[in-house]
Amino acid sequence: MGEKREYRRRRRPPDDMELRQRQARRRQTRAPYPEEQQQRRGYDEQTYIDPRRVAQGRRMSQRRAEQKKKRRRGVLLVIALLLILSGTYAAAKVWVAMDRWQGKAEKSDFVVSTADQSKIKEVINVAILGTDEDGFRADVNMVASFNTNTKELHFISVPRDSCVTMTDEMIAFLEKDNQYVPQQNGVYGQCKLTEVHAYAGKGNRCAFSVAMLEEILGVKMDYYVKVDLNAFKEIVDAVDGVDFEVEQRLYYVDPYQDLYIDLYPGMQHLDGEKAEQLVRFREGYAQKDLKRIEVQQEFIQALIEKVCSSETLMKNLNNLVEVALDCTESNISVSEALKYVKYVKDFDPDKITSDTVPYVGDPGKYVYLDEEGIKELIDWRINGIEPAEDAQTMDEELMNG
Repeated sequence: MGEKREYRRRRRPPDDMELRQRQARRRQTRAPYPEEQQQRRGYDEQTYIDPRRVAQGRRMSQRRAEQKKKRRRGVLLVIALLLILSGTYAAAKVWVAMDRWQGKAEKSDFVVSTADQSKIKEVINVAILGTDEDGFRADVNMVASFNTNTKELHFISVPRDSCVTMTDEMIAFLEKDNQYVPQQNGVYGQCKLTEVHAYAGKGNRCAFSVAMLEEILGVKMDYYVKVDLNAFKEIVDAVDGVDFEVEQRLYYVDPYQDLYIDLYPGMQHLDGEKAEQLVRFREGYAQKDLKRIEVQQEFIQALIEKVCSSETLMKNLNNLVEVALDCTESNISVSEALKYVKYVKDFDPDKITSDTVPYVGDPGKYVYLDEEGIKELIDWRINGIEPAEDAQTMDEELMNG
C-alpha cells in the first residue's frame, strides 16, 4: 500500500475583530521603538476632553472677560463722574461767588455813562471810590486809566473837599424823588465831592459819584469799583502786607470815629490795620487832604507792585479772589472782567503814574479846581498829548508848592 499523506487543514482567514486583537497582542509583546514609546506616553498622558465642555469653557471665559471690561468701565465712569462733579462744584462755587459779586452792583435809575463796553478799548477808565465805614461818603475819588497798547497805568485823584456843582440831570433826578438838593455859597446843587455820594441816596450813590467824576474830568468811565475800609484792610492782608516807608510820625485819636492812628517814621511792614491808619491820616499834614492823597497814591502803587508780582499772585491768588468778590462792588460783568485778566501780567511799575488834579488858591474848607489845568492833565495822561514845556513847568511848580 502506498504511503499515507497528511494534509494540513486550510484555516479560514481571520475576520476584522480577530485581526485587530492579534495586532494588539503583537504590539504588547514586542518592545516599542523610542519614538513610538514617546508617542504612546503622550497618548496615555493625554486626558479625554469633552467638546461640549470646551465650548462651555470658552463661553465662560468670554463672559468673565466682558464682566472685567464692564467693571473697568464702571470704575472709570465713577472716577469721571467724581471729577466732573468736583469740577462742577468748583465752577458752580466760583460762578455763585461771581454772580453774588455782580448782584451787589447798584441797580441805579440814574444813567451815568454811554461808554461802549462791547469790545476791548484802547483806553479803559475805571472810577475807584473809597467809602467810609458807614458807606455814605466817598473819601477817595480816583480814576485808574489803563492803555492796552502802551501798558501805561495812570491814577488821577480828585480831592474829597473839591467844590462841585451837581449837573442839571442830577438835580432833576433828586427833585423828582423829592430828595434834598444841597446848596452852598448861594449856588443850588453845590457841595463837596465827598458829599455827592451821600446826597444821591441808596441805590444811586455810585452812579452820582461816577457822573460827577465824568463831569470834572471830561472823560467817560467804563466801570467803577467801590471799596470800603474793611475791604481795603482785607486786600492788604490778602497779600501778607506791604513794605512802605512812613515819612513822619503819625498820631491821631478820634473816639467818635473809632479812629486810632499811631505809626512811627521809617520803612515798615504794614498789615491791613496799619495800612488803614496810614491812608486815613490827614490832620497832622500841613496840606491836610492833599498830602493824604499823595500818600494814598504812593501806597496804592506799592500795593499794585506787590499784587502783580508772580510770587504774590501764585501764593495769594485764592485770598485775593475771595476778597475781591466778597468785599468790593463793581458794575463790571464776569465776561467783561475775563477779557482784561490777561493784562494783569503787563503792569509795569515804571509805567505807573499818580497825579492829583490841579487846583487854584490855598486849600481851605473847599478845594477849588482848575478846569484848564485838568484838561491839560487829561490830554497828557489819558489822551497822550504832551503839554507845552512852559505849562508843564508851571504845573510842577504848582504841585510842589
